[in-house]
Amino acid sequence: MKKISIKGVLIGAIVDIVSTNILMIPLIIYVLVSNDFINLPKVDMLKTLQAFMKTDQMVHIVQILLGSLASILGGYIAAKIAKHDALLNGALSSIFCVMFGLYAFTIGSFEDNYIKHILILLSSPILGLIGGYFYSRK
Repeated sequence: MKKISIKGVLIGAIVDIVSTNILMIPLIIYVLVSNDFINLPKVDMLKTLQAFMKTDQMVHIVQILLGSLASILGGYIAAKIAKHDALLNGALSSIFCVMFGLYAFTIGSFEDNYIKHILILLSSPILGLIGGYFYSRK
């Protein structure tokens, strides 16, 4: 248990989630403005935006890339705070992403392509590990 930095893992996990959401803001604004969703009533805007974000492949790829960068950052931060066992602490920084992903499966929020969602779920600790690796290379 001394290999795991609880503080590092928790802060790295928070950085992962928060930075993912911050990185998504420009993408959401771009989609709203470029597709003229901004002029829809708020209720319709949200439903239309959610449907578009799920179905447009390029937007989905950008979402995955931004989320991946955030997971790498979270792993890096976790390793930096831990100052030891960078790969382990980096990988564990994905704990919230994994928990949210597992919860989404239990409530059945994925109507389509389970394989894709499983791969994304499994990639989260790997991306955190990559962040830990980048820190260890310093």
